[in-house]
Amino acid sequence: METTSVRPNAATYGTYLHGLCQAGQVAKAWEFLQNICQRGDPCNSYCFNTVIRGFCSQGQIDKAEEVFNDMKDGGFVPDVWSYSILVDGFSKEGLIGEAFLLLDKVHQLGITPNLCTYKVIINGLCKINKSDDIWGIFADMIKRGYVPDVVLYSIIIDGFVKALKLQEALKLYRKMSDEGIQPNIFTYASLINGLCHDAKLPRPMELLEHMEHMLGEGLIPDVILYTSVIACYCRRSNMQAAVEVFKKMKRSGLSLDAFVYTCLISGYSKVLAMDGARSMMEEMERNDIAPTVATYTALIIGYFKMGDEKEVEKLYIKMRQEGITPDAKLSCILGLGNDEGDLEHCP
Repeated sequence: METTSVRPNAATYGTYLHGLCQAGQVAKAWEFLQNICQRGDPCNSYCFNTVIRGFCSQGQIDKAEEVFNDMKDGGFVPDVWSYSILVDGFSKEGLIGEAFLLLDKVHQLGITPNLCTYKVIINGLCKINKSDDIWGIFADMIKRGYVPDVVLYSIIIDGFVKALKLQEALKLYRKMSDEGIQPNIFTYASLINGLCHDAKLPRPMELLEHMEHMLGEGLIPDVILYTSVIACYCRRSNMQAAVEVFKKMKRSGLSLDAFVYTCLISGYSKVLAMDGARSMMEEMERNDIAPTVATYTALIIGYFKMGDEKEVEKLYIKMRQEGITPDAKLSCILGLGNDEGDLEHCP
């Protein structure tokens, strides 16, 4: 284009720089940006922000700062997005102190942080498991008149769940509900995941209650969410609740897969309810869902614990006939290559 009479504008250059960064060629994008600036070609903050974001995405926060400083030295005024990108970059690298200093500078310059700025720093805190700092940022945001949306609430709730601070997550969930903000499927997925992994939870049926809330609010649980709840109940040996959720899943019309059946088979095998485990395997096959090595392993473990060597052998032969090769765990259980299988020492 530059060899013709058509002169590129800032938007054209911005698009080109974005393409380079998307392709992972951020250093080339930075070199190109420096060249067009030296030539006096049209450029704007979007061009710089694109390269800053590119370096941040690669974890090169020093290079991102270099671009940011050159932007200011070149007479371009960083906007709220410039600062937000850098704050996000610092947060993701665990440089929380630097992120806060930059946020303070935003205030000093009279630039009003937007909701996105707060989202990126809170998201960064969650990703590096520094949930203790979240309430301070959250309070600062409220003080400046910003109203958290469902996305921000969900990010924080997920952060608390991953930090194993379930009570904090539930506290925020109640605050969210009190303020009339409707949770989305991600909110519920995070909460259910937290409840599932809290072994001290006295009322495991609370998982089902949350799913009922979702349905009442017009949210449709997906396959992953249903399977997560089923797997949770199976781990807790609560097969009645697991089957109840499984029935709801089937009634919802969602496609069933090998993973959800394997969870149920594993759950039944754990409590040595082998009729239930066998029934699930048969239903799975009737639905033309091929068992995996994990499915066979779950079923074989149950019969192995029962001492039913005949059934273990039948299942092993059937599995091999279907072209499934035993993995390390199953090979260990069956004692393949060893003198005797030892369930406790298998991976």
